[in-house]
Amino acid sequence: MNIHSIATAPDAPAPGWPELADVDLLRTLVETERRRRRLDAAMRAAVAEAERRGLAADIGYRDTVELLTDLLRISAHEARQRIEYAAPQARSRSRKVWRVLAAAS
Repeated sequence: MNIHSIATAPDAPAPGWPELADVDLLRTLVETERRRRRLDAAMRAAVAEAERRGLAADIGYRDTVELLTDLLRISAHEARQRIEYAAPQARSRSRKVWRVLAAAS
């Protein structure tokens, strides 16, 4: 296995890719996907924890969307998607509580 088989980014120097053996390219694809999934899981967990803690409000942001857009330099749409993906059960639970409270009024 050569150095390309542990590549972590798709922007590796172009000159090395054409010379890469097929087996090493396959290994690179598998390893990169494995790492991408691990990073994705870490991001989901961090976003969920920030949302659970109410971290945004604690440090002066209106909400977690505003925090993520500022901190990560992503769009509000992307921030909302990440929050929904990270903590869908928390959001659906809060909607259920709201419906129960509205019905009780």
